[in-house]
Amino acid sequence: MIDPTNITKFDRTEAELEEFLLFCVLVAGKDSKIQAKKLDEFLQHDITEPPFVKIHYLLALKNLDMLNVWMRTCKLGQYNRLEKCFRQLMTLQGKLKTCTVDDLEAISGIGSKTARFYLTHTRPNQQFAVLDTHMLHYLRDSGFYAPKTTPSGKMYAALEQVVLQEAKKAGMNPADFDLMIWNKYSKNGNNSDKNALTKN
Repeated sequence: MIDPTNITKFDRTEAELEEFLLFCVLVAGKDSKIQAKKLDEFLQHDITEPPFVKIHYLLALKNLDMLNVWMRTCKLGQYNRLEKCFRQLMTLQGKLKTCTVDDLEAISGIGSKTARFYLTHTRPNQQFAVLDTHMLHYLRDSGFYAPKTTPSGKMYAALEQVVLQEAKKAGMNPADFDLMIWNKYSKNGNNSDKNALTKN
C-alpha cells in the first residue's frame, strides 16, 4: 500500500509505478491516507498482478460495466472522471519509466500538478515542482504571491521556478523538498496542521 508520508522511490517495479500513478490520480482533492486505503482495496491488497492488468480485465467485462461497479464498491468517488482516466491510462502500459509530462497531461483527469507529482517521486533528478495547496500555502507564508488553488499556464511555470529555487536554497532536491512541505502542512504528515493532499 502507498505510504503518503514516504512516497519517493526511484526503483519501483512496473507494477509499483502503475499503483503509484493510480494513487496520484485518486488523491486529487482527497485525504491521502483514505485514498491509499481505497486504492489498496481496489487492487485487492495485491500488486503482484500489475494494476493495469486488473483494470484491463474489468474493462473487458464492459457488458457488466465492471470497472464502474468495482470503483463504486470501493467508494473511489468521482466515478465518471476516474473511469475515463483509467481507460486512457491503459495507453501508458509499459511506458511508465519513460513517459513525459506531455504524455501524462494528455490523459483526461491528469493536469500539471499530478503529472509532476508522479515524475518527481518516481525518477531521480527531476526538476519539477508540485504546486498543490500545501506548496502554495508555503509560498504565501514565505512572502510570495500564490493563489489558493493550483494555477495553470504561465503562472504555474513561474511559481514552479520559485519553488525550485527555494529547494535549491534549502539544499534539497525537488522530491525531498516537496515531501518536507507536505509533511509540514498536511494533517497526514509527520508535523501536521493542514488538510488533504490535493494533487491534480
